[in-house]
This record gives sequence, structure tokens and C-alpha cells, in this order.
Amino acid sequence: MLNKDDFVPLYIQVYSKLRSRILNGEYKNGEAIPSETELMKALQSTRGTIRKAIALLVNEGLVQQIQGKGTFVLLRPINYTMTNFGGFTDGLKNRKETPSSKVLEQKKVSLDGKEYYKLVRARGVKRDDTVNYLMVDISHIPLYLFPGLDRYDFEKESLYHVFRNDYHIFPKRAEIKLVPEGITPQIRELLKVDESEVALMKVEGSIFDGNDVEIEKVKIICAPSVEVKIMTSINNDLNFAE
Repeated sequence: MLNKDDFVPLYIQVYSKLRSRILNGEYKNGEAIPSETELMKALQSTRGTIRKAIALLVNEGLVQQIQGKGTFVLLRPINYTMTNFGGFTDGLKNRKETPSSKVLEQKKVSLDGKEYYKLVRARGVKRDDTVNYLMVDISHIPLYLFPGLDRYDFEKESLYHVFRNDYHIFPKRAEIKLVPEGITPQIRELLKVDESEVALMKVEGSIFDGNDVEIEKVKIICAPSVEVKIMTSINNDLNFAE
């Protein structure tokens, strides 16, 4: 049932319910979701509201509509591996997707008596005029290795491209772990997480160069639709640009 007294528009409520059911596996990949008529009856809503909600799912790439047959789940998880930690952009372009980054925070901070550049970005896919954010990256980069890093625009620049090309420092090895992460209101809104979700997966650890010098402390909070695969090294022969 929908809450008509809620400030959240009804079509957003429908969208959130359907999205949650897709991502938690209730509606499986390739299966049809209930018809507009069935959803109208189950949620006591109008056809216009249902259609607007489904349009959002289509724009997000979670479903596809086949004329005369129905609306089918099209769940294609993003494989986010250690070999493309520095290749987010290339990885999405290989899927014929348009990557997008939004800087949420950037500033100099002190950790353990050392100065770091803190960079927080939402990373996602742009379809038409809508961005579907897949993860939030939180990086702490030692400024003694990367002086002047704050002069770059990391909504346009690749962080690892800058590492390699401008500072001649190459990510080589990672030590990371997977841990649950509580969901803040900002993360919930950015990643469009349903209210029923209480935690997300977080990839957390450090990236080292070939001399085992830590060049980045990293945390990546993943949307429910993101599949994470971990590898133990970064292949610099692939010349990825983030």
C-alpha cells in the first residue's frame, strides 16, 4: 500500500517498492513484473502513477518493456574489480555506458600527523539526462606524494590517470576488506536505496605502489545493484584511465 500522506510522491513510492523487489531478487532477471493492472489493484494506485514509476525503472536500466508482452527485469550487475579500480570510466565505456562523477567533498585533512587530500565522489552511469549513481568513493591521498593534487577537477579528471601521468606513481597492490556500512540520509538519496535496506556493502583498505608505499586509503560504498569482485593486484599493462 502507498502512503498518501507522505511527502514522497506516489510514483516515487511505487518506483522504490518495485526497485527494491528487483534488487532483492523477488523479481528475477528476465522475469516479468506484475502488469499495470495488477499493480494498480495491489497498490490501489492509478495507471498514470504506475507508468511514471516504471518509466524511472526503464531509465535506470533495471527493466525493459516489450510491446504486447509486458515489462521484464533487466538486471545487469556492474562488476567492479581491483583491475578497474583505476578504470571506472573505461569499464563503463566498454559496456557502451556513459560514466559520471560528482565531487561531494574535497579538502586537506590531517591523519596520524600527516597531511592528506580527502576526495569524496559519487560515481555512476548517465542515461539520457539522468544519472544513476552506483557507488560513493572516499579517498585519502598523502600530499607528500601528490603535492598540488587539489588543483585538479575530479569531476572531469581521472584520479589514477593523474597518479600515473602527472606524478609517475603507479597503483600496484591492494589490501582491502568487505564490511557492512550503515546508510546515511545522503547515501540513501544518492544511491536511491529503499527504506527497507539497513546497510550497504563497503570496500575498505589501502592501495600501494610497486615499492609497497601506501598511495591511497580508500572506502567505496556500493549500491545494492553493484556486484564486487576482488583481485589482489592491479595490472598496469592495461593502461586504464579511471
